[in-house]
Amino acid sequence: MNNSSKLLTTLITAAAALALLVGPVQAQQFEEGVHYERISGPDVADSDGTVEVVEVFSYMCPHCRTFQPYVGPWHENLPENVEFSGMPVSFSPSWEAFARAYYTAEVLGILDESHNALFAALHDERQPIRTMDDLAEFHTQFGVSAEEFKSTAASFPVESRMRMGNASIGKWQVRSTPTLVINGKYRVGPRRGGTFEELLQVADMLIARELEAAAPADS
Repeated sequence: MNNSSKLLTTLITAAAALALLVGPVQAQQFEEGVHYERISGPDVADSDGTVEVVEVFSYMCPHCRTFQPYVGPWHENLPENVEFSGMPVSFSPSWEAFARAYYTAEVLGILDESHNALFAALHDERQPIRTMDDLAEFHTQFGVSAEEFKSTAASFPVESRMRMGNASIGKWQVRSTPTLVINGKYRVGPRRGGTFEELLQVADMLIARELEAAAPADS
């Protein structure tokens, strides 16, 4: 082996060793009370080993719009035993129609098409969408009539989702958006001076912690 090859081998070995050291350090740099918060109350126990991740958001929140290009690709690459879902909030009366529109689109099976489109219409295109009538008209482009959208918005399945969502948001003590809730135990949101990349790194750490806790013990 010549000197150049020896040097390359040494550098590769050193890089590998550094990677082993950096991983734990990065995991340890996230602190409870600083980068994430533990939700008070009983822990959630998933008998099937599934970890639940919920994005709490509002279509009216500009930060949630900015978060979408980050959280979209991220949740598509989560492990199979991690379940991701969205949960809209109604922090003010003007937000309620948009939360109801999310669940309506979900019940009608058009959410995959409408979700990012509604964010774009509100924040990028500045379309004057404010009322349920406006939202019903907006969603006609996805193959449903305005009448069907409004009747579904007032239906029992949507009303049930609204009640359960509001109850969960209260239980999780969510006060701002966007927020990720990991397995009902941890709340992660953008902190002052932090980034969305950091938020997702913290979420990754907590998901890994929950997956490890849910894994069956070796016999």
